[in-house]
Amino acid sequence: MLFLKALNHSKPPDFLLVKSGDYVAIKRVEELTSSLNQNNHWIGQVINCIGGARDPKAWTLFQVINIDTGEISMINADMVEMILKTSSKSK
Repeated sequence: MLFLKALNHSKPPDFLLVKSGDYVAIKRVEELTSSLNQNNHWIGQVINCIGGARDPKAWTLFQVINIDTGEISMINADMVEMILKTSSKSK
């Protein structure tokens, strides 16, 4: 019972609060490179948020643009580590 109460009061993951226009830190997925010589994160701006089949407002994918390279990618929502800057536009 105590475990269930702890789950109900825990903070939701950051990726559930992301909206289009936000700047986010994203985990880099590169299994073959050494983590000591490589940055483990990159910064992207969210272009589009894609919801799941069960709940369209629970994000499962994001379309993001890498602010350093301009590359547009689709990423899994759980790759978002944190929101760095929220969008100035309201949705």
